[in-house]
Amino acid sequence: MWGYLVRRVLAFVPTLFVALTMIFILTRMLPGSPVESLIGHQGVSDEMVAALKHDLGLDKPILVQYFMWLPRVLRGDFGNSVFFNRPVTEVIAERFPVTLSLAGLSMILTLVIALPLGIMAARRQNSLVDQASTVLSTLGVSIPTFWLGFLLMLLFAVILRWFPAAGYRPASMGLIPWLSRLVLPVVALAMSQVALLVRQTRSSMLEVLGMEYILAARAKGLREGAVVYKHALRNAFVSIITVIGLTFALSLGGSVLVESVFAIPGIGLLITTAAIRRDYATIEGGTAFLTVLALVANLAVDVLYSLINPRIRYE
Repeated sequence: MWGYLVRRVLAFVPTLFVALTMIFILTRMLPGSPVESLIGHQGVSDEMVAALKHDLGLDKPILVQYFMWLPRVLRGDFGNSVFFNRPVTEVIAERFPVTLSLAGLSMILTLVIALPLGIMAARRQNSLVDQASTVLSTLGVSIPTFWLGFLLMLLFAVILRWFPAAGYRPASMGLIPWLSRLVLPVVALAMSQVALLVRQTRSSMLEVLGMEYILAARAKGLREGAVVYKHALRNAFVSIITVIGLTFALSLGGSVLVESVFAIPGIGLLITTAAIRRDYATIEGGTAFLTVLALVANLAVDVLYSLINPRIRYE
């Protein structure tokens, strides 16, 4: 077990290095610069522009900037935000609970809906439930998250007035205000995740339910519930958990769009605002933080593989 875990962690390191390098390169490829966002184009002397570039470290060659940036980042130091005038790590720490609330609730909603629906669709293949799950998964994959967010806002906030259209309230201000402002963004974010997980659960369960040992278990007279949930689901869960890790990573990435649509002050909105302002440190810090969370989720999935199916760690 420990050898398997060490191998997975060692594979995690080069992936993280490549991800950080790509974040740096893509950020610096953005048109414009923090200097232009701070002082504009007109009425500014060349000396002032050069001085500001020197203060921000942007007057050096890109390769030199990278080798100065990477050691700091590996220590967890992304520098100071140009517009917040504070360490990026502090700004991210303030926004992370908001993004975690959104991603966590959407993940819970996804599991509550997708797993039972996928299992039911597999048990009753070609039934009305199976066809409805197919339609739901197709719609979930096809509809853009931001467009669904606008539709939910128009229907439930503007027309029906059941929920606030946008904004956020921390849980310290009360459970109802906190939840009421998260319902619509959570539903919008969970829709595509439900679609992916329903499809994977249905296909995995169908494959396992057609195996000989399932037929033998039924022939022995075991209850259908025990056959499905004790024998079939455990073996199918190895592939299902892969999609669960993927959906969590998608919920972190999708939070960028959803938070922008619903004006939720999380890391996603922070990255969007920083991109408009060309705040390199904030863009890199926020993107790297979400990337590390997604990689850690995938690492956790790899470890869970070995717990669910011990043969994996021996192979």
